[in-house]
Amino acid sequence: MVAYGQDDFPEGGRGPELSPQQKRGKNCNDASKYRPINLLNVGGKVLEKLLINRIMHFLYSNELLNQNKFGFTPQKSTTDAAMAVKDFIDEALTKGHIVALVSLDVKGAFDAAWWPSILNALKDFQCPRNLYNLTRNYVSDRSALISTNSMRIETTVNKGLPQGSCSGPGYWNIQYNSLLNSKYAKWTTAIGYADGLLIAVKATTVAEVENFTNMEMSKIAQWSKENKLHFNDQKSKVMLISRR
Repeated sequence: MVAYGQDDFPEGGRGPELSPQQKRGKNCNDASKYRPINLLNVGGKVLEKLLINRIMHFLYSNELLNQNKFGFTPQKSTTDAAMAVKDFIDEALTKGHIVALVSLDVKGAFDAAWWPSILNALKDFQCPRNLYNLTRNYVSDRSALISTNSMRIETTVNKGLPQGSCSGPGYWNIQYNSLLNSKYAKWTTAIGYADGLLIAVKATTVAEVENFTNMEMSKIAQWSKENKLHFNDQKSKVMLISRR
C-alpha cells in the first residue's frame, strides 16, 4: 500500500493510481512481493520536489548529515562506499587486527519509514519552520488506497513514504541519519548505502571482535525499536576478515 493525502483526491475527480509492480523472480501470489508504485499528479510532484530540495539544501549547507551516508546522496556512489570499507579494513589488518563486517538490510524500507521519527529529526536539525510545517502537513491525514474493478479498500496509515515520490529518498536519509550518528565505539565505523547498513568492527582477537560487535548490534537493535523499523534477517550477513 501507499500513503496518500486528502488533497491528492480532487473533488469530483479521480484519485491517484497505485501501480503494483511484481518484484523480479518473486512469487506473484504473495502481496509483499509487489512494489506499490504511486503515480502522483504533476502538481504534487512539483511541490514535493521544491520542498525536499530546500530541506536538503539546508542540511548540506550546514553539514548536518553524516558523511558515511552514500545512498541518495549527490557526488557519492557505491564505489565511494566500497572504498571507505576498504580503507578501514586495510588499516586494521596492517595493525594485526581482526575485522568483523555485519551487513544489515531494513525490512520494507520506504514502507516502514516512521513519520514521527522524521519530524523529530527535522526538529533536531532546527529545520526552518516553514519547511517543517509543510512536511508535517504532508504526512498528516493520509490514507492507503488500493482499487480494482471489483473492490476499493482504504485505511489510515501513520508511516511509509510513497514509492515513486520525489521526496522519499531525502526523508529516508533524514531518518537514517540518527542511526549513523549512534554512539559507536572507537573501534567501529558505520556506513550506510540506500536502505542498507554496514557495521565494521576491529579487535585483536576473535573473541574480542565478537564481543565488540554484539555491543554495537545491541545499540542498533535499540535504535530500530525506537524508530519502528526492522531488519531483514534473511538478507543480513556477517564476514570475518583476518590475515591469520
